[in-house]
This record gives sequence, C-alpha cells and structure tokens, in this order.
Amino acid sequence: MKSIKIYFVSLGFLMATNSFSQIGNITDIGGKPLMASKYSKIEGSPYYFGTNTWMDGVLYTADGKKVDGVRLRYNAFEDEVEYRVNSNVLIIDNYNLSGFDFFYQPEDGTNRELYQFRNGYSIPGEIEKTDFFKVIYSGTNFSLLEELKMIETKVTPATYGASEYTKFVKDESTFLIIDGQVRKFKNRKSDYYEIAPEKKDEIKRLVKENYNRFASDQEIRALLKEIDSKIL
Repeated sequence: MKSIKIYFVSLGFLMATNSFSQIGNITDIGGKPLMASKYSKIEGSPYYFGTNTWMDGVLYTADGKKVDGVRLRYNAFEDEVEYRVNSNVLIIDNYNLSGFDFFYQPEDGTNRELYQFRNGYSIPGEIEKTDFFKVIYSGTNFSLLEELKMIETKVTPATYGASEYTKFVKDESTFLIIDGQVRKFKNRKSDYYEIAPEKKDEIKRLVKENYNRFASDQEIRALLKEIDSKIL
C-alpha cells in the first residue's frame, strides 16, 4: 500500500474567503508595470490554459476588499496575477491578494466555467503563503486544491541535426486539506478512502457508484460533496 505524505498547514484563509464585505475598485490594487515579454525564445505560453487570453475576473485583496469587473490572466510560471487598466498591464504583488476568480470560455463553445484561486497555505519547505491554488472543492469538513505550474524545460529533438529548444510544460499537483493537514491526492480510490479511514466501508459504497479515474473537476466535486454531506 502506498503511503500518503502528510504536512501541517495554515488554514486561516478558509474562514476568510467569504468575508469580503467591502467593495473595492481598480485604483485600490496598485501593482508594477509588466515589462516586455521574457518568453519570446520559449515555445508555448506561461499562462493558465496555455493561452495569453484575458478573462473577466474578480480580485480579493489582502485587506478584505472585492474588486469586480477586472480583466486578468494568471502567469503560472511566475505565480503572478496580471490585470489590465485601459492599455496598461500591471502585476499585483501576491502579498496584496488573498485570491482571484475568473471565467473561462472553453473552445468547444460550452458554458463559461468559473475558476477560483486562493492563497494563504503554508507548508514549510513546500508551499509559501503567497502561492496560489485552484479550488476544486471547498466544503464543511475538507477542501481539494490544485497547484499548476508552468515549468521551463529543454527539449532535444529526435531528428538528427535539429536544434535543442525550450518549451513550457504543465506540472500539476492536487492536495486534500482535512483536519489541519494536507495530503497528496491523485484521484485513486484509495485517496477517497483515506478521507475518513474509520468510515471506509461507507465511502467505498459511494465511490463504487460514482468513481471515474478520469473524472472532470465537476465530477470529482460532486463525489466529494456526497462524502462530505452524507458520511462525515
């Protein structure tokens, strides 16, 4: 049986994400100007979804304000949020944000999807409080988060004489937060059982009816909600 690596984590932000009573505006945010692109010699894009497209979003400031109607994008290589004000592009210091949301329109023309990102986690030697995570599920007893990084990787072509080049590749990790701890989560059946080992039989029955190894975020969210609300 594979062991699950467990870390202690700071979870203060989980109680704070719904407490944004103040409405801010774009001038409250500040930021530094985006310099000329540093990625012209790297294949691909450093941005989430691998596209430079701007999306409609919401910013949550560290001092408790919610700023709607922002055009933004997330640089997953630098772990930075960029936003547009008229023709200017600014980068926000992660210390000034507690999270952000954006709506993404899939290329297949289906309904826009909401993506939520939060920071505030702390795992010594692993995760900084300023690191952003996508929230897959946030419930009463636990939460599931995804960290996506764009990694700069050198590629050596198999074709003789072709030059080595650099490209961006995705590096994804998913974490389950429960009882003040963080566990690596790979969407295996055993990962669901470990949510509450003492109730493994009950979870096993639910997983048998709903489990899909290649599930979408929506399917994983639905299964976790069932476990959270009906078993824990």
